[in-house]
Amino acid sequence: MHLASSLIFRDFDERFQTEFPSSRQFRYLCCYLRDLGVVSIVEEPHYFDRDYLSEFAAFYSVSSRGYSNSCRRLHFFSARIDRELFVAAVSNQDKARWTLHSEYLGFCVIRPITATPLGCTVLRWYPQTSPDTLRITEPCRDYHCHVAGLTLRVNGLAWQQQDSAVGACATIGLWSMLHSSSFDNDRTAPTTAEITQAANMTAVTGSRVFPSEGLTIIQLLEAIKRYRHAPFAISGDIRPAAGITNTDSVERNAGFSKERFSSTCASFIRSGYPILAIGELVGVGRHAMCITGFRELPPGPIEASAVKAADEAIEHFYIHDDNLGPNVRFGVHTRSQFGQVNLIADPPGYKRAGSNPSPTLDHPHFIPQQLVVCTHEELRTSPDKLNGKGLEIGAAFIEEMNRLLIMSDRPLRGVYYSCRFMLISDYLDRELGSMFRNQASGQLLGRLRMELSERVVPMSKYVGVVRISLEDATPVLDVLFDTSDSDVNLPVFAHLSFGLNVCRIVEEIEGFETGRFGVQIKAFDSDL
Repeated sequence: MHLASSLIFRDFDERFQTEFPSSRQFRYLCCYLRDLGVVSIVEEPHYFDRDYLSEFAAFYSVSSRGYSNSCRRLHFFSARIDRELFVAAVSNQDKARWTLHSEYLGFCVIRPITATPLGCTVLRWYPQTSPDTLRITEPCRDYHCHVAGLTLRVNGLAWQQQDSAVGACATIGLWSMLHSSSFDNDRTAPTTAEITQAANMTAVTGSRVFPSEGLTIIQLLEAIKRYRHAPFAISGDIRPAAGITNTDSVERNAGFSKERFSSTCASFIRSGYPILAIGELVGVGRHAMCITGFRELPPGPIEASAVKAADEAIEHFYIHDDNLGPNVRFGVHTRSQFGQVNLIADPPGYKRAGSNPSPTLDHPHFIPQQLVVCTHEELRTSPDKLNGKGLEIGAAFIEEMNRLLIMSDRPLRGVYYSCRFMLISDYLDRELGSMFRNQASGQLLGRLRMELSERVVPMSKYVGVVRISLEDATPVLDVLFDTSDSDVNLPVFAHLSFGLNVCRIVEEIEGFETGRFGVQIKAFDSDL
């Protein structure tokens, strides 16, 4: 039986950094926390972690080493937190509570496993310092930690260190994916042990379940289906170069062009779905990492008459890598000979890391070759099909727009298109609300919401949103697709035209095929 014990209040100092076995993950964690400005730690000496208890029941409880079933949980703060301040906070003193809430950086569960102690970890993101290039992290969600009656909140996505006893890198990546904001209201995320067991129920390989030797891509897809979700597996668009016969070569499988990789990942991330990237860790072997966000690029010039994916030139993705840690920034590069995307750890300079060397400096390059995404069962439209529709609409739009520009003796233009999946409730609420947030647009916003609710047939739970934008990222057209049918039959519910000229362009595109883009919604003030 575990004995009663007090919370531990301590500084984040050099002594803390010597308590754990030296590993790349722990060094990264320390660098990341120092860069966030960590000052204090509040430790729960006994914490029953759901994920570890599942691992304990499946594997560790029958080991002769006598593993404990109790973990520790560390809470990190960017201010000095002592017992006196904490007691004041749990005594409902507003100033003390505000200090703990505002200075909270996140938590890390410490498992009683010597080699891989870092369990469920959620850390705050670095502050947004570049308003023109926002960090897009839609898969992240709020986590609430309850300590002595005090609720602490941090926004992020769970990460943990790989423990090959119950889960290897792909298992950890899928575990993070199932924690995403998209599934927050559906059900409790499965543990790594449960994922490994589910993957071995139908897609058996003949290998033992525990200790886990890793999951095949078929096992990953089967595990996703076991939890009543829909898996998507996406292969790269670059095939092996002719003449390569070395089976150990990293070029032996398909890779991704930068355009396909960036636009595909961005579509899912904007939809709230993380992506499991599977490929080659150069010089090491097969590996899997969970992509959780990206850095948006500012709008730029586009060639006349060009139609481009809005997110095809992304330069940085944020990745949970069990070899490093959470929220690792990777740069997007291409191999000069083959044109494959090459992800290289490229974190910002550690301002407060002192003499600690960055653990990312010698991290091997990663070449993604397949993407696995876990979506909702109700979402039946493939991302490739929706992207194809985006390109098709963009091409028709730019052709008609430039015809009108030529008639008025004005310079030709190009357009961007973007695609994503959204709950129709989120589109009506958050998306339209952010587009028409100023007070003057209140009546227009209300009219749009009512027209979409009353003039359009009942829409599917999830809609595919194709957006056409100008060079400066100004949206001109949204087309809402039904995602509850097959790719062969992809009907349109409605379209929103953000200007009178856009209405005319769409009407010309439709021609005699009235209703091709569904119900017309005029998303502008007709009195102007």
